[in-house]
Amino acid sequence: MENENMPIKPVATNYGVYYALFSIAIIVILYATNMQKNLVIGTVNILGTVAVFVLAIIEYKKTNNNYLTLGQAIKVGLGTAAIGGILIALYTYIHYTYLQPEFIEAMREVQIVQLQKQADNMTSEDADLAMSMLDTFSSPGFISTVSLIGSLIFGLIVSLIAGLVLKSE
Repeated sequence: MENENMPIKPVATNYGVYYALFSIAIIVILYATNMQKNLVIGTVNILGTVAVFVLAIIEYKKTNNNYLTLGQAIKVGLGTAAIGGILIALYTYIHYTYLQPEFIEAMREVQIVQLQKQADNMTSEDADLAMSMLDTFSSPGFISTVSLIGSLIFGLIVSLIAGLVLKSE
């Protein structure tokens, strides 16, 4: 008997927490090793994140009598992304506000240097606008918001692909 009404919330909640813990661990590893970017850690992050979403969809399919529609896969992926994304955004805000505020300042300084290189081609109003935008875009709140949006977009893409592969015929 096909059961198309299994609740998505338990699976999305569990895997959303796994996703958040995995991503927070990556942030902590980068912080502890004093690296801002690392190809190996970035690759592990992407593959691990994809694995969490795929495992969530597989888990849902198993609990749903091995039945899965594309819509269900997308709902599971987006639910996982939303729960994990909110937790990651909260941690990101705390991390860059209290634990590593120097990262924000360093990022801001790099952007100021780039802005100064382009200043010759800008009016003073444009330069003032660019500086105010720089303040907004280099804030922990903005970074956290972009993190959440990125989680949702990534979750949608992965769950769409996984859903197409894993859906029941």
